[in-house]
Amino acid sequence: MDRSLFDLNPNPVLIYDKDSLKILEANGAFWERYGFPKDELKSLTLYDLRPKDVYGELDAAIENRKDNESNHTQVARHHTRDGDVMYVMVSSHPYKNGYKNARMAFIHDVTERVEAEEKAKQAFNELNHHVNHSPLAMIKWDADFKIIEWSERAKEITGYPKSLVLGHSPEVFDFYEDDMEVVESNMEYLMSGKGDKTHFEVKMYHHDGHLVDLSIHTSVMRNESGDLISVLTFIEDVTNEKQAEIRYQRLFENANDGIFIMDGDKFIECNSQVVNIFGLDTKEQILGKSPVDFSPELQPDGQKSVTKARRKIKKALEGTPQVFEWQHQTLDGKPVDVEVSLNRLQLVEDVCVQAIVRDLTEQKKAQEKLRKSEELFRKLFLKAPGAMVMIDTKNRVQKVNKSFEELFGYTEEELLNKDIDEIIVGEEDDQVVPRMPDKGFEKDKFYTDIIRYSKQGEKLNLLLGAIPVYLDDNPIAGFGIYVDITEQKKYQEQLQQSVKEKQVLLEEIHHRVKNNLAIISGMLQLQSFEAENEEIRNALNDGQLRIQSIGIVHELLYQSENFIDISFEEYISKLIDTIKNTLPFNHQHINVEVDTGDVLLDINQAIPSAILINELVTNAYKHAFDDNQPGTIEILLTKSDKEISIIVRDDGKGLPEGFTVGDHASIGMNLIETLTNQLEGELYYTSDGGTEFKVVFENKKQTGSGSLLLAEKNKKS
Repeated sequence: MDRSLFDLNPNPVLIYDKDSLKILEANGAFWERYGFPKDELKSLTLYDLRPKDVYGELDAAIENRKDNESNHTQVARHHTRDGDVMYVMVSSHPYKNGYKNARMAFIHDVTERVEAEEKAKQAFNELNHHVNHSPLAMIKWDADFKIIEWSERAKEITGYPKSLVLGHSPEVFDFYEDDMEVVESNMEYLMSGKGDKTHFEVKMYHHDGHLVDLSIHTSVMRNESGDLISVLTFIEDVTNEKQAEIRYQRLFENANDGIFIMDGDKFIECNSQVVNIFGLDTKEQILGKSPVDFSPELQPDGQKSVTKARRKIKKALEGTPQVFEWQHQTLDGKPVDVEVSLNRLQLVEDVCVQAIVRDLTEQKKAQEKLRKSEELFRKLFLKAPGAMVMIDTKNRVQKVNKSFEELFGYTEEELLNKDIDEIIVGEEDDQVVPRMPDKGFEKDKFYTDIIRYSKQGEKLNLLLGAIPVYLDDNPIAGFGIYVDITEQKKYQEQLQQSVKEKQVLLEEIHHRVKNNLAIISGMLQLQSFEAENEEIRNALNDGQLRIQSIGIVHELLYQSENFIDISFEEYISKLIDTIKNTLPFNHQHINVEVDTGDVLLDINQAIPSAILINELVTNAYKHAFDDNQPGTIEILLTKSDKEISIIVRDDGKGLPEGFTVGDHASIGMNLIETLTNQLEGELYYTSDGGTEFKVVFENKKQTGSGSLLLAEKNKKS
């Protein structure tokens, strides 16, 4: 049963365990009708709904229907939490959606009918007692349809006091539009002897002027000759239920997603959004047809539309919800990419399929645009030639990369929200200092030679390039790239002093030109993506981490004794510190456990392994845990005579359903797959109580160099 119809059903509906009779779920109408607070759900059983004197009837009913697969209907006496007794018709059937041995029961209040039958057999005084104390409004009419009894509940529902209605016919009330004709038609039916009972619904104006929806049940008493003696009417205020139906219908019609209901594979109802998605004019063009009538012969995955549709519908009817992407087509043959959600829908005696269709056209375009943007930005940072800083419109530091920290000797924490030039520009330096807010925000970009000072006071000759970032034509930030050309400057000065061979001077000029071109290239890439959103910042961080993961390998390699092997225990320790300092603060609570042992790797295995570990750990930080969710990431590195294993696991939320590395078109996953191939290894991954990635490769001296990675990546492109 569809969840929304379960919740919005105006009659009580509950799900109970057949063996223990414990109530497992109930809709809002149940709680309202029976008066139990929802926090008592865990302790409620079917016995709590029945008076104690009829427990035996319940036991007998359960004994008579040991077969859990059949449907059952019975009339029973129930009571509310406050002890109000009512007669109900209970229709139950097996329910297996998520439960092993459960039944769903639909409860319809038949108190009116039963009480009417009982009251017909009782004396007038007993009837009069019930009239005055019934939770429903009760009205007694004489043979001429004049009111002779008017209950207190009738006054509450209609607002009319007893003194205003006694002795009057229904014409004393103000019915909505043509509803008086409905009342008169039912009166004529009863008075003519054509029948003894009627049920109808009307709207009438409350005595204070507002409209109420009424459900009216009427029965008559006749003498032995069949002449009318009196009429008994039960009135129920169904205003809330009607309003709920209206709200649901409005929700159905005004939903942003297309919603339709199918009998088998035929549409029997749909909202206007389905009409829009299919590019049609009216519902009538859809009803009676099947999804295949609005689909190409083949789906993008190569499956026949008719085969795939029937399989999905069959599974939904069996009770397994289906969520999948589908390609429809409009009347003129234009393809429409959608996401379809199918669910089994129980409508009284009929079982249907409810489908929710979401148009993915714009989402697909946005995802493709975002994917390209992310890929290009990651490439940009992978190739960034120098130290980078992001400042605000006040020249205050917002972010720096690792190269900046290494070049100037300051940590990011020491620089945040401080004027960058007040820190790295010398106090006695008479050089005219170009400021990014002044230059960068007046011009699209600029680059120039400058002199800056490190934390240790070292004078640095730098090439600076800067570009502003705009939002709605207003500057919001600026990026600067610093390339250390101190050595080139010194070399240039030596060349100028010694005036050595022209070839040496030409070679230095060539290096200088290459540096200038590298800066210009970096600025052009920055300018093409004037980014201001979170996704871009994430992309920049990813690029930064990849560069740093290689840099740490080289740092340790150059510090090693033999310049060939490095210790991965020290590498991973530095890498984790770098990741923690780079990722947002909402990831800082994640605990990292490392077990590498005394594992040494040569440079040709160390570089791809380093990038691989960086990608796996960064992915775990970013995707395994929700914001501020505590968790643990484990990094294990083992080495035997034959093979080396890298394992990165977490206790987070696991991989998405249906995840495969090959289908996950992100730079990170492409890198993981490419690096595994470069190591001539195998990649394994599982997702059970978290995620585990394992890469196993042969323990041998690897030939080649880091350039193989670029070559491999170019093959994929």
